[in-house]
Amino acid sequence: MKKIFSIVILLLFFPFKSFAAVDGKGQIQLSENVINSFMRYITGDTTKNNKNLFNKPSAFWVTIDGSRSYWWYCPHGGGCYDETSRERVICERETGQSCSRFARGRYVRWDNGINPKGKKAKFSSKMSESEVRAKLTKLGFIGNTSTTTKDNYDYPSLIAKQRYVHKSNWKDYVDYNNKYKAFVMAITKTKNDMTLGWQTDDTSWNDVIKKSFDRCNKYIKQKPKNYPKDSICILYYKGTTPTTDKEKIETAQKYYSKAKVEKFFKKYPDVLNDGNNSLIKKSIITKKTTSSDDIVSKLKDLKELLDSGVLSEEEFKKAKKKLLN
Repeated sequence: MKKIFSIVILLLFFPFKSFAAVDGKGQIQLSENVINSFMRYITGDTTKNNKNLFNKPSAFWVTIDGSRSYWWYCPHGGGCYDETSRERVICERETGQSCSRFARGRYVRWDNGINPKGKKAKFSSKMSESEVRAKLTKLGFIGNTSTTTKDNYDYPSLIAKQRYVHKSNWKDYVDYNNKYKAFVMAITKTKNDMTLGWQTDDTSWNDVIKKSFDRCNKYIKQKPKNYPKDSICILYYKGTTPTTDKEKIETAQKYYSKAKVEKFFKKYPDVLNDGNNSLIKKSIITKKTTSSDDIVSKLKDLKELLDSGVLSEEEFKKAKKKLLN
């Protein structure tokens, strides 16, 4: 009886001892690979089967030498549970080294004697790459020389202005060796921020462009308050080549009404390469001219009917008034 009682006591205390040892402790310097992984982790973004998935960061584990990492996401709307013992086993199995938890959610919990933890150690999904590096440096996880580290990847100028998640997606997009690639984005209410949707495949241009637009439109429908009214998605790149204004307009008109496309580009002319919106203005002027020509032609037809006696004077006047109105 005494032996059984002792076993019960050990089982009761074991989980608490294990939980207390979950968060890492001691001095650690993060490798460049781990820093990049952590930036991707806090954005809640990942790619699977060419699909962008936005999730809630759950747990970020690091090897005790700071060289490698393994992390988990919690899908939005899904119930996630603390499975620390399982997470440790998986991290150590995948990395071949001892692991400890570095962050829970977006809070860094590793105790290095510098990290104050709590709100002061919280990261935001909207932080830029330089802001993340600066904060990790302040918390003592990056040496001072790392704060000046720059990403020398040759981004297009538009992508270079965006957040880390856009740059990370662009790298993945470029790395896929498919024949057809389409990169679509939509402006948000936040200045210089855009929603992205992309697709690569060996099928056809129409297929990858359609799937990119479908993904982009899905994001707009999920959170409509984040976008300007009547927002639309725009094809910015076919492959790695920037699209022309004509391509942007004509592609958009395949997925939205012409009126909606014209209204959007008139309101946001800077989205086009030509800030004067010449193509849209030319389209509107052409429509007005065509409409005027139609009226003149119909008036001539009415006059001929009047002269030939088919229409009376009174009928001609009524028809003319109706046409002009």
